[in-house]
Amino acid sequence: MQVIKPINGQNHFWLFEKDGRTLYTFHGIMGERLEEPMSEQKFSRFFNLDAYIRELVVEKEKDGYYVVQEADYHEVVVEIFCQDKEYDLISEYRANIEEDLNEFLFSSGNGYFFEDDYGPEAIEFVLYVLEPSQIVEPVIEYFKAQYGVTKIRVGQAEVHYGRRLTGLYPAGKNFNRKN
Repeated sequence: MQVIKPINGQNHFWLFEKDGRTLYTFHGIMGERLEEPMSEQKFSRFFNLDAYIRELVVEKEKDGYYVVQEADYHEVVVEIFCQDKEYDLISEYRANIEEDLNEFLFSSGNGYFFEDDYGPEAIEFVLYVLEPSQIVEPVIEYFKAQYGVTKIRVGQAEVHYGRRLTGLYPAGKNFNRKN
């Protein structure tokens, strides 16, 4: 579970992530990447970890934080156009790219990754983020540095499968038709 509180124009977050009987706690400013969890606690199998997480969230709510709901996320589509050589490379390493994108979003407290293939001439990655403006530059730099791809479009989807996208990069780009 994740809670957020705006402080001095920045969103501070707490993220409580359960993995089996281990609780990982992350705390930071949304958009700034965290390398390690703030704490890692292991619990007995008899301990009700879900109830404990709910208690932690209630305590944070008393401090003015609010719980992130699914409706708080924005769907952002990263669409890559490339030559056959880059396309093959990206297709081959798609699982690695998906892991990298998910890790980046998770460690910055800004969302999660969801996959989607749209067609043979474009490769799409669908991200669910809280602050779309904070992911555009890092995502573009990632694809340029790792795969040499320079033709990238990033759009915030209102109706993804209907292809109505609001352009985030390049700014002012008409995403409602294929070029």
